[in-house]
Order: sequence, then structure tokens, then C-alpha cells
Amino acid sequence: MATAEVRHTLTEQQARQLATVTKTVPMMEAITPRWLITFLSWVPVEAGVYRLNKVKPTRPGTRTIECAPDDEIDLPEIYVDCEKKPREYALNAVTSVLDVQTRISDLYRSPHDQIREQLRLMIEKVKERQETALLNNAEYGLLNNVAPEMRVKTRDGTPPPTTWTNSSRGCGKSPASFWRIRARSQRSAANAPSAAFRPQPSRCLAIRL
Repeated sequence: MATAEVRHTLTEQQARQLATVTKTVPMMEAITPRWLITFLSWVPVEAGVYRLNKVKPTRPGTRTIECAPDDEIDLPEIYVDCEKKPREYALNAVTSVLDVQTRISDLYRSPHDQIREQLRLMIEKVKERQETALLNNAEYGLLNNVAPEMRVKTRDGTPPPTTWTNSSRGCGKSPASFWRIRARSQRSAANAPSAAFRPQPSRCLAIRL
């Protein structure tokens, strides 16, 4: 018959019940740096609508402003013609409801406030949704408003993510660089899950709204 081991000290498991462990706030892997938002210029929008007024292109043969060395020269009478129906962008609202039981938030509020952490993570999700819309929205998304002359055409359909990465290596990379066009890269990434695609800033292409 085996003799039970006699201990003269407190076991590690027993001591751990009296210890306070270090706890972190909830970590969300989906959070990105969101540096695109910091590069864009933001303006206050009255009535929730942003109207983009543009001047019509000058037609060939139209008289324009001239430099007159002689005061007796007949100066042309001109005016700046603007578009009659300029494009308008309406603000979109992102709404959500946070459910928290007051019993849980009252009992387990130390060292991290449950309601505060829930709100923080919900706001992070809203900001991620905002940047996704800035890129992919069908109306005002940057990828859907690229100037036709700045679009990259491929020979054999949608390129894999590695093709876009390799093609941008020669482009300048600096804090002032803008978002590189990655047209349809998300769809191609699903076909090649092992290929890592990390968007990099680049001066290769431009966005025109």
C-alpha cells in the first residue's frame, strides 16, 4: 500500500487561488492601422450632403482669356460654364445596439470596466466599417471612382495578390504616399489563401473623384 506524500509547504495550485493574475483588455485581431483615414482631408458637411461642382471642359474654338499689349484690341467676352447637375454625396449613418447585463457589469468591473471595453470594441468595428466603405462603396468608394486612364488592365484575368505586390516594388513608399489600387484583389485572395497580401502605399496610381 502506497504511503501518501506528506507536504510541509503550500502547494502551487493552492497558492494560485490567492494570487491576482495580470489581465489584458480584450484583443481584436481584425483591427487594422487605418492609416487611409488620416491621409484624407475632412470637411464639415452642411445638411449631410456634399456637392461636387465642376466646370465644363472648354470646347475647341472657344474664345478664352488673352493678353492684350494694345489697349485698343477687342477683348473676348467669356464666362465659366459649370455643370447643371453636379454629383452629390449623402452622408451614411452606421448604427448598432450594445447589449450588456447590468448584473455582469456590476459584479465584474475590476480591473477592466465591462461596459467601457464593450463600447471600445464596438467603436473599433464601426471605424473598420468606415474605412472599408471608403475603399469599396459602390457610390463613393475610391476603388469604384478611379480615373479610367489609371486602371490597370491584365492579360489573363484577375491577377493573384502576389502579382500586385511584385508590381508595386518599384513605386515610392513614404508617409505621403497614397493607397495603391488593388482592384479585385479580395476575390483573387480567396482562390489563393496561402498567398499573403499586404497593401502597401504607392505613387503608381491616382484616384480621381
